Amino acid sequence: MWPPRPACSVVDGKNSPLPATAPVRELPPFQILPPERRARAFGVDYAVCPQPDGGQLWISQPAWHWSPYLQTERWWDKENTAVLGERLAGSTGTVYRARSTPPGLPPRDLVVKFSRVAQDVPLFIPDDYLESLPRSAVADARFLSPFAEFGLLHQLRNNILNHGPHRLRTKMPLAVYSPPERYPLWQTGRHKDIFRTHQEALAEDQFENGLTTIMLDPERDYLEIFAWIDGIDAEEASQRGMIDDDMLVLLTRSSNHALARLGYRVLDNKPRHLIVRPRPDGTLLHRHGRLVYTMIDFELLQQHEDTATT
Repeated sequence: MWPPRPACSVVDGKNSPLPATAPVRELPPFQILPPERRARAFGVDYAVCPQPDGGQLWISQPAWHWSPYLQTERWWDKENTAVLGERLAGSTGTVYRARSTPPGLPPRDLVVKFSRVAQDVPLFIPDDYLESLPRSAVADARFLSPFAEFGLLHQLRNNILNHGPHRLRTKMPLAVYSPPERYPLWQTGRHKDIFRTHQEALAEDQFENGLTTIMLDPERDYLEIFAWIDGIDAEEASQRGMIDDDMLVLLTRSSNHALARLGYRVLDNKPRHLIVRPRPDGTLLHRHGRLVYTMIDFELLQQHEDTATT
């Protein structure tokens, strides 16, 4: 049985629960969480944090120190089932920027994105930004489940080849949250058969791992939480005159090549998915002679061995 205090709550040095208004002091080490409070999916370990209202929060081990910021009361409006933040314009999905301010800690911004798993993929690939792809890559385009996306993204970030000054920078995945509300399948926009393939893949991955099993429910929402990346997207930088059209194309193709070198591709990569850093003098941040950018959209991330195109 679960203990009376909320799982994964922030505790003080005496291992007792803190009032909601108390300053955050200490987190228990991830390694001492009991098996029933831990799960593993697609190579990523999670702290399992059931919520009093029936929702479920999974915090990834690399983001464990973010736990005070990820508590749902900091960024989620349970009464209205809505994110407490600003919806980001220009996104094809439902994405928010939310500021989390735990007592006694400096504020941090989060990106909260509703997963589109098993929904139709409105895929449009501009020829200028994305070179030719295998027909199978486009035909098999599917939005990843939140845990599959986190797994691939962690794998990409930790790739042995992705080190040094020219490493590919990406946003940091933190946690997955599923509110308790349920919706009929027609209202979610999901395809039952596609969702079942995600359920089966997750179940197969977790077989005999000895930890709490994660199950995907087709009638519940899944929200992916990431660390906010400061800067502006490359398209906005182009509109401000910070980079010209040729550089915009070069930057996007360069990010595609960086992914391919590591054995990945993102089918809808485009300038809006690349964050650059303006400097006070109106120029963009460069390091080691290269423009610094961070990739931020991976719901159509694919891993592949052969980078040849057809």
